[in-house]
Amino acid sequence: MRVNSLRSSISIFGLILLSLACGGPGDASLDGTTEGIPQLTDEVIRQRLIGVRFGPIPEESGASEAISWRFFEDEPKEITIVEKNIHGNSATVLLDIKTTSGPRTRDPRQLAGQIRVEWQLESGMVLRRWEVVRTENISVKYKTLPKPPATPLPVQE
Repeated sequence: MRVNSLRSSISIFGLILLSLACGGPGDASLDGTTEGIPQLTDEVIRQRLIGVRFGPIPEESGASEAISWRFFEDEPKEITIVEKNIHGNSATVLLDIKTTSGPRTRDPRQLAGQIRVEWQLESGMVLRRWEVVRTENISVKYKTLPKPPATPLPVQE
């Protein structure tokens, strides 16, 4: 009896997966997406940039070497979406960014300018989500900030 119950459960699960995988493309909406495709919202863009590395980024005066940059969750950042073009399962987004190193960095820096980010809609077993596939520095430059003063250690008496 347990075997029949297990087979029924597996069959039902398989039918659910099959119905999700075989969905049609749906009707195109005004923002270029189709039904069943997650939207590439401003919040999705900001969230998926965390951990993304881009570069090279030149120093604003040209005196120092170019660097690469990775966005961290705890760094203060302003991201403005300048342009967003969605074409089926791919998208190109132009961003204006202003960001500063996180609070515990050894070499504090500030970045400002525009980057182009290319996205691809990736499909898993059940979920589909937008992922960054390429970044291009359009005009971002960095400047080195003065190091914060060292915090003195408390004196024990």
